[in-house]
Amino acid sequence: MNLASIGPTNPGTVGPTNPGTTEPASPVFIQAPNPSTPATPAMMALPAGPLSGDASTHRKFYTLTASLREIYDDNINTTSGNKQSSLETQLTPSVLVDFPMENSDFSARYSLGVTYYGNSSNNSGGNGGSTSTIEYTNEFTAQYNHAFSGRFNLGLADLFRNYTEPSLFESTGTNYRNGAYNSNTFNGSFGAQMTPLLGSSTSYSNTIVKYDNAAVALDQNSMENTGTESVSFAVLPKISLSLGGTGDNISYDSGVRGYTSYTGFIGIQWQALPSVSVSGQGGGSYTETVQNQTSIAPYAALSLGWTLGARSSLSFSYAHEVTPSDQIGANGQTSDRLSANLRYDITTSLSSHLQGIFTNANISQQLATAGGSSGYSEYDYALDTGLTYHYNTFLDLDFGITLSGVTSDISALSYTRDETYVGVRGTY
Repeated sequence: MNLASIGPTNPGTVGPTNPGTTEPASPVFIQAPNPSTPATPAMMALPAGPLSGDASTHRKFYTLTASLREIYDDNINTTSGNKQSSLETQLTPSVLVDFPMENSDFSARYSLGVTYYGNSSNNSGGNGGSTSTIEYTNEFTAQYNHAFSGRFNLGLADLFRNYTEPSLFESTGTNYRNGAYNSNTFNGSFGAQMTPLLGSSTSYSNTIVKYDNAAVALDQNSMENTGTESVSFAVLPKISLSLGGTGDNISYDSGVRGYTSYTGFIGIQWQALPSVSVSGQGGGSYTETVQNQTSIAPYAALSLGWTLGARSSLSFSYAHEVTPSDQIGANGQTSDRLSANLRYDITTSLSSHLQGIFTNANISQQLATAGGSSGYSEYDYALDTGLTYHYNTFLDLDFGITLSGVTSDISALSYTRDETYVGVRGTY
């Protein structure tokens, strides 16, 4: 039962927009990395900017949201054969608090997802499938931002998630498909503009993943730590260059697998137009597994942000890098990850969205565990599109379709899945 792939129960697992909704950018979303830092998994699993609170004339410190959806899911177990379909009723209440201060801002949000399955006669042999009629998900995020001055700023963020199924909209390239799990990501960042031309950025992230199933937890519970340092220099008014490095380590509680990766990169950031920003990075990574296997691989990242007038926006990102793998026979995987989001306001009352994500993951001999497969690849995709009708300030109606699937050399992991949803969302 893939609650994570269909929107409000999982607002923290996608890119700049929430799959299945076109709500404003006030919720926290998993986003592409900061253009000045590599797209390492822990760096990408972060809240995107301060949470926006109440925007009405008489501002209040809290925002209450609730959404109700009816969903048709043709493969609730994400299995390759004997697909089980079901109608689902999904309720998602959420509360957000925001406390802006003179030089700081603190915000936090909690969301609860409750999904009832009309047909839950599914087998537990699927990719994390469950026989439960009702399933729950939880998400809590908190952020604190402080500007010491116009040149120095600090950002702290924490994102906790409890989900029952994988999500292909996850921006790290790791599916987490082995059943219900908890994950927590903490991030701290410090930015300094030392001179009008010279700036620096320092970041640290910690991601912990814990599975509910004890047998799965033995091989899949993990901790990842990522640190990045970069220096940027403005060479032209709209162009700056950056130079930096990243250290990324993932270890598992019991399984003898994991890796440490060191990445060096150079980058360029270009504000082509007031509405268009482009950044690119290139470099190399040295990776050493826990079995002392070593490999050298190229690193590359590209991102594009484009505001198409007042009614629409487009974002695109690509990264080629080493990321964690949820396969027991792998220390890690080399991932090519592409994501794109298009939002367009057809009228003041009707808006549309289109989001797509594609990942090509490859496990080479150098990244396989001792005695593991010498070659393994997998293609994951997800596409979400839909419309939202803004009835008034407090009420939205939405409709959408989500298509997703996996094509894997391990046939048991391959599947296709189609979901259709219609719902209503209220905000106060």
